[in-house]
Amino acid sequence: MDRNIKYRGGGFEYIQGVFYKKKKEVSVQEGTTVLEAERIAGLSPDAPCGGAGKCGKCTVKINGSVEKACQIKITADLEVETIGQASEHRILVKGTERAVAFQPELEILDIEIQPCKVGENSSDWKRLCEAVNKKLREKGSKADRVFRPKLEILPVISHLMKEKGGTARAIVSGDEMLELKEQDDKPVLMAAFDIGTTTVAGYLLDGRTGEQLATASALNVQTEYGADVIMRANYSLEHGAEELSACIRVLLKKLIRTLCKEAGKEPEDIYQVSVVGNTCMHHLFLGIVPDSLVHAPYNPAISHGLTFPAEKFRLGIHPGGQLIALPVIAGFVGADTVACLLAVNLEEEKKMTLMIDIGTNGEIVLGNSKRRIACSTAAGPAFEGAKIACGMRGAEGAIEHAHLEEGRLVCKVIGDGKPTGICGSGLIDIIAGLLEAGVIDETGRLMEGPRVVQIDDNTKTAYLLAGPSESGNGKPVYLSQKDIREVQLAKGAIAAGIALLAEQMGITLEQIEQVYIAGAFGNYMDPAGACRIGMLPGILKDRIIPVGNAAGEGAKLALLNNEELERAERLARHTEFLELAALPEFQDEFVDQLEFPEE
Repeated sequence: MDRNIKYRGGGFEYIQGVFYKKKKEVSVQEGTTVLEAERIAGLSPDAPCGGAGKCGKCTVKINGSVEKACQIKITADLEVETIGQASEHRILVKGTERAVAFQPELEILDIEIQPCKVGENSSDWKRLCEAVNKKLREKGSKADRVFRPKLEILPVISHLMKEKGGTARAIVSGDEMLELKEQDDKPVLMAAFDIGTTTVAGYLLDGRTGEQLATASALNVQTEYGADVIMRANYSLEHGAEELSACIRVLLKKLIRTLCKEAGKEPEDIYQVSVVGNTCMHHLFLGIVPDSLVHAPYNPAISHGLTFPAEKFRLGIHPGGQLIALPVIAGFVGADTVACLLAVNLEEEKKMTLMIDIGTNGEIVLGNSKRRIACSTAAGPAFEGAKIACGMRGAEGAIEHAHLEEGRLVCKVIGDGKPTGICGSGLIDIIAGLLEAGVIDETGRLMEGPRVVQIDDNTKTAYLLAGPSESGNGKPVYLSQKDIREVQLAKGAIAAGIALLAEQMGITLEQIEQVYIAGAFGNYMDPAGACRIGMLPGILKDRIIPVGNAAGEGAKLALLNNEELERAERLARHTEFLELAALPEFQDEFVDQLEFPEE
C-alpha cells in the first residue's frame, strides 16, 4: 500500500549557489523507512553510517519528536520536518598545475575526401580513412591508423561528397572516428571528473587549445548510502550496483550541464570525458558490483585503463563521444592515486617522495623515478566528519582551525559565525592544542579541566568547545573521548603505513625529501598539527607541500596530452602494492602509533 509523506521546514540543500527549501511530497510503499523516502524525494539526507542507526545524523522531526530517519518505518501518511541547516560545502577543485604540451588523444582534422573515379574499386569508408591518415601524416604520424567502421558515418560521407566536394572535418581519438561533419565554428570540448568518496569535482576544457573553461563541484550523492566505500560496496552486494551507479552518472550529467552553462557552451559539443576515483568509486560508476573489494584478497575486478562509448553512460554529451576511465593500481589504491602521481610527475622525480591522499581511505605512495610502492590504510571517515559526535564536512559553521592563546583554545569557524560542528582540519588542530595544554595525555585520555564535562548519559567525558548558547544551532559543540579514539585509530593507520613503506623501501624517515599532501583535507590541514598528533612524522614537518586536488589535475592531464594517458598506464602497472594487512608487523606498528607523541 502506498503512503504519502510530506517534507517541510528547516531542511535546505545547496545547489550551485542557490538554496532550495525542502517542501516535497512523495508516495512510497508501506514499510519504507523515512531515510529511504528522503532519497526517493531527492532530499540528499546526511547518513554517514548508511542507515545502520549508529551515527544519529539523519534526524528529523515527526509530530514534534526528534527521530532517526533510518529507524522509522512508514505505516501511515506522515508529515516530516527535516532538521538540516543550510550550508555551502567547501569543495576543493584547484590543484597544483603541471604544464604539459597540448597533444591530446582527441584530434580535430580538416580533410578533403577524394572522389571515387570510374573503374576504381574504392569504398567511401576507405577513401575517408585515406584522407584522415594523410592529414595525420602531415602532423607527424609515422604509421597509418586502422579505423573501425561506423555505420552512422557512411551517409555523412555521401552527403559531404555531393554538397561540399569532399571537404570535411573528422574528429578522431586513437582508432575511433567519433564524428564526421561539415567544417564549422562549433566548439570541441572535453571534460574531466574526480569522483571522490565524499565530493565530485569537474572541469571543462577547450578541445582546440586545452584552456580550462569552467569548474563545478558537488557532494557525492552516494553518501546517502554510507560515508565510506565499504558501506556502499555492501549495499551494492545486497541491492546490485545499478542504484549507486545511476545516481553518480546523473550527478555527472548535472555537473556537465553546469560546466557548460558557466562557459556558455553546449553539452553536445563534449567529445571526450575522463573519470578518476578510488577503486570502489571506479567500479560503481562503471556499474560493476565491487564484491571482490569486500572479501580477501581485495582485488579489483579490472585494473586496466578503459575507453567506452560515452553514450552507454547517458552523460548527455556528443553521441559519438568517449569516456576514458584511468587505470587503478590495486583494490584500494585507485585511479585517483594514479592521477595524483601524474599531477606531481612522480615517474620523473629524482627526490625520494612521499605522497598521501588523506580521505575516507588513505592512499600512500613512497618512491621516485626508480621505484614506487603504494599502500592503502583504513583511515576511516573521521577526518571527513563521520563517526565524530559533532563532526561535519567543511561547510559554514564548521570549526576549521584552532590554536592556543594564553592557555585557551581559540577556534576559527568557516563563515566567521557561531560553530555548529567540527571538520577534519579543525579536529586535528583541536586535539593538537589540547595536547599542548595538557588536557589530553599521550594515551589520548581527557584529563580533568574546567571545560571537560559530561554532555549526557551517553557522552560522559567531553571537551566543551561551545555551549548551546554559544553555538549556531542551539546544541553543544564538543570533542568526546570517543572522538579522540577515532582520531587515534585513523592517524595510527596512516602513520603505520608510512613507517612500513619506508621499511619496505629500505630507507629511514629522515631520507624522505618531500611530502605531497593531496585532497581537500590535506589542503586545509595545518602540517604542524598533523605532526603534533603523530599522523605525519615530525621530522618531515618542513617538507610538506599541499598539492590540492591533484586527482582532478591528473584527470585533466590525461585529456590534454596522449603521452600522459600512456604514462598513467605505466604508473599503474609499475607501482608496487604493499598489502599492509598481510604484513605480520603491521598490527604491532599500528598499536605503537596509536599514542600521541610526547614533545
